[in-house]
Amino acid sequence: MTTQLREELDALAETQTFSPDPSAWDRGRRARRRARVGRAAAGLAAVALVVGAGAVTLVPDREAPQPAEVPGGALPSRVDLRDADFGADFETDYAIGRASVALSGNGLLLVDAEDGTYHRFGVVADLVALSPDGYRVAWWSGDGQDPDRIHIADLRTGAVTDWAFNMGGGGQVEALSWRPDSAQLLWRGRDDAGDKIAALIDVTGPSETPDFSGRYGSRGIPSPSRDIIALPSDGAVTAAPFEQIPERGSGRMTGIPVDRALPADLHPDGAVVTPVGWADEDHVVAIIDPPPSDVVERPRLAVLTSPDRPEAEWTYREFLPRLPPEATSFAVDLVPDLTGDPDQELTHDFSAFAAAPDDGPGALPYALGGLAALAAGLAFVRMMQKRA
Repeated sequence: MTTQLREELDALAETQTFSPDPSAWDRGRRARRRARVGRAAAGLAAVALVVGAGAVTLVPDREAPQPAEVPGGALPSRVDLRDADFGADFETDYAIGRASVALSGNGLLLVDAEDGTYHRFGVVADLVALSPDGYRVAWWSGDGQDPDRIHIADLRTGAVTDWAFNMGGGGQVEALSWRPDSAQLLWRGRDDAGDKIAALIDVTGPSETPDFSGRYGSRGIPSPSRDIIALPSDGAVTAAPFEQIPERGSGRMTGIPVDRALPADLHPDGAVVTPVGWADEDHVVAIIDPPPSDVVERPRLAVLTSPDRPEAEWTYREFLPRLPPEATSFAVDLVPDLTGDPDQELTHDFSAFAAAPDDGPGALPYALGGLAALAAGLAFVRMMQKRA
């Protein structure tokens, strides 16, 4: 059968002529190329879909962010009234535990030392003083609401004590400051005749009567040893003011003025200095508020060496910038033991946990990447088909 077919084909070839179409070969090559492009496109599309779908399904689940609690507490790295919920009801229970910052205005605001949350109380607080250990807060109102009383809240128990004094109808309190032991509160002001008065309130025992104003230590914040007192400046100064204890037997009732120069490269025009407490025997914490500037963040906290130390040992470090003017009192015991390292963390970023969900890419970027790969593949297929 095969031999017969071959013989018939040979005879046909000898008797017939055949002229193939010259374009047939080119058409065959193009058809073969289109088949290859189609198979590649199908594979590319499948890969793109797998990448996109896999990106969505394989992104690991993230746990819900948790508050960045700090056992024992810390000063926050940010103090901002915008972090407070002014739409919430006023709190009434002062037993919030340790506070790190106290702010006046719009009620009394306390920043929790362990988790950085804000607590707002419905009292008028023109002057506020948070104890160095962060467990007591004192305030005074001059707006006709008990102007002859200073209120002190124990933040561990929630108990509020009203300390009454008699300054006459026109008297007022001008400053509140705690001693380093967090047990004595110094208040000073003027009576109805305009005369200066001051006294110590001892929350653990009897208090001194208002005959304290003319003596050493009647203003400012003394160091733990009481050998030197950090004073508030009267306007912008180039050197922070201090007073040293008078020599025994000198008969002097007032302190000996000494200064501690501010860094001229940081504050060539000086700054307003308001001490808020002592980190230790040799370092005072103060609010530094330089004149308005487009390049200087103001005000801020600073820790600086007291002038009773040799000048070769002086250090100066600013931290916690952009303080609102309402933030005037801090639990300075929360400043960690200073190591001298300029990179030592003095505050804690309680807001860091809020950014946790954004720390890594979510499913959306991967899905978009898969779709982009698919679109690129389809565009490549169309281009190849046109060339084919």
